[in-house]
Amino acid sequence: MNERILIIEDEPPIRDNIAELLTIYGFEVYTAQNGREGISQALITSPDLVLCDIMMPEMDGYQVLNALRDTRSLSGIPFIFLTARAEASDFRSGMNAGADDYLTKPFTINDLLQTIDRRLKRDAQRKADIQARLSAYRESITSISSHEYNTPLSGIIGFADLLSTNFRDFDPESSVSMLHMIKQSALRLKRSLDNNRLMSILEHMHPAHEHYAWYSTGQSSLTEEKVVCQLEDAMERQDIHPESKVTVQPGCLAIAGEHLKLIIDELIDNAVKFTTGNKPVLIQGSITGERYTLSCTNTGRVFRQQDIDRIGPYVQFDRDKYEQQGLGLGLALIKKILSFNRGELEVNASETGETQVAVSLPVCQTGLPR
Repeated sequence: MNERILIIEDEPPIRDNIAELLTIYGFEVYTAQNGREGISQALITSPDLVLCDIMMPEMDGYQVLNALRDTRSLSGIPFIFLTARAEASDFRSGMNAGADDYLTKPFTINDLLQTIDRRLKRDAQRKADIQARLSAYRESITSISSHEYNTPLSGIIGFADLLSTNFRDFDPESSVSMLHMIKQSALRLKRSLDNNRLMSILEHMHPAHEHYAWYSTGQSSLTEEKVVCQLEDAMERQDIHPESKVTVQPGCLAIAGEHLKLIIDELIDNAVKFTTGNKPVLIQGSITGERYTLSCTNTGRVFRQQDIDRIGPYVQFDRDKYEQQGLGLGLALIKKILSFNRGELEVNASETGETQVAVSLPVCQTGLPR
């Protein structure tokens, strides 16, 4: 398919000449005689490239460029200014505004074609890079989610099949043990599905969204007893029981209880999951000024600086070396929820394998909620 080019130019002779030349060279050409008409044409035709004069009535070229850059579907279109002004300051103004290139009138057909070709090739490379990243992202999601869903499902199906076909061969203790494994597998699957759904919601959440207040307001109390209970649940859920030490100062945090619980669950889950050796998992919480900081420290696999920089949805580190549970959503969910509640996430790791993940949130302006 021929590339579509939109020419926005208020001088008919120039507009018509450029349109005729580009049509001869095989482009599909659309024209507009002013900025407002140009924006309308861009919305209708979705051009592959825009040639736009700067000095025009009603809307100048800078206003057209700003309007296109503010429209999501058109924001990436290559944009070339056409102008009779050749001052360096004019060139800088155009490029600073977000233009991709600048042609000074009068220009030759070769100058025009070379500029168009250069920008179209660069845009094609940009799109190819985006597609490559999307393909890699989809493959990562497919690989991680298939493993994470199929593993607990296999456990549920396997133990259910054993119990249903050979239940007379098992003593009560063995049957209860297998039922416990079915429950654990089901809880793991539910957790994965719930976190996946929540991440999908949070990625599209913004202040104008009708449910934004649900994720960005509220207050809740934090006590050592609550943290210990969540720690015990995490160890039971993963069937991992490292040594632990919990020192948490009571406090009231400016975040809804449901979201605070999720943050703590994910913090503890990671700490328990990646702990190796004899050093305990340390959970500490304290108030400093108007902020509450809760941290989880564990010693195990080395968490490198490049891993910290890559924290995001469906990202797992060294999965080819280590068996892992989860979708890689834990820290990404924490970051999202914290961003809605004036919170901060900090990760510090040493070469010896000690990793501390800390969250900071505002304290309540009133007393502890009941």
